[in-house]
Amino acid sequence: METKAIPEQISLKWFDIWCLAFIRPTIKTFSQIIADPKAGIKWGIIWMVISTLIIWFAGLQRPLLTAFVTDNFGPQVVFYFLLVGAIVFALFGVIILLIMAAMSHGLARLFAGAGTFHQLVYCWAVISPPFILLSGLVINLPSLFLSSRSFMFSTTGWTLQFISLLVFTGVNLYQFYAEVVAFSAVEKLGILKGFGILILQAIIISIVVACLSFSFQTLTMNLAQLH
Repeated sequence: METKAIPEQISLKWFDIWCLAFIRPTIKTFSQIIADPKAGIKWGIIWMVISTLIIWFAGLQRPLLTAFVTDNFGPQVVFYFLLVGAIVFALFGVIILLIMAAMSHGLARLFAGAGTFHQLVYCWAVISPPFILLSGLVINLPSLFLSSRSFMFSTTGWTLQFISLLVFTGVNLYQFYAEVVAFSAVEKLGILKGFGILILQAIIISIVVACLSFSFQTLTMNLAQLH
């Protein structure tokens, strides 16, 4: 009796993944992405590092931080600052991704989710670069035209910055939608259920952060009173 060979899953190219995630963010699309043989935590971490490095070197904060370091410590320190900052920022980004994915996956399991942690890490990380690049381009675009301070504060300048901010907000909301669909596809949930779980996670994080902030402020005030 002959057995039919199971066709091997073809690995998707990165550009194809980005196009699929950006143009057609559907359950079917992300199910195809996580079926990729490379869909594992290793490549998820690699793409998260790439995404955080893009933010570090191309973000609006870089020239401000570079100017601050140059003014206070001298231009010879800037290279080391950028190098160490890139390593720390990338490490921080990976840790945040793993924590968020672990929390989301844990909550999904409570609501009958059937996905895997490593697929969620991979899926969220691999779709990040195109959204980050587009957000960076949109938010930095006004600076290409607003070289003159007088033009920056003119009606045209304010209009250009406002439009840029609107588009930037739209891109980030679209990214959040793509992440919700990706999460739902990984955990094999409906999109509305996946959205509800991620909103619940955001509420839990907000409450924890608020409690920690209040505790820290109380502790600081008590220590100040002792002195």
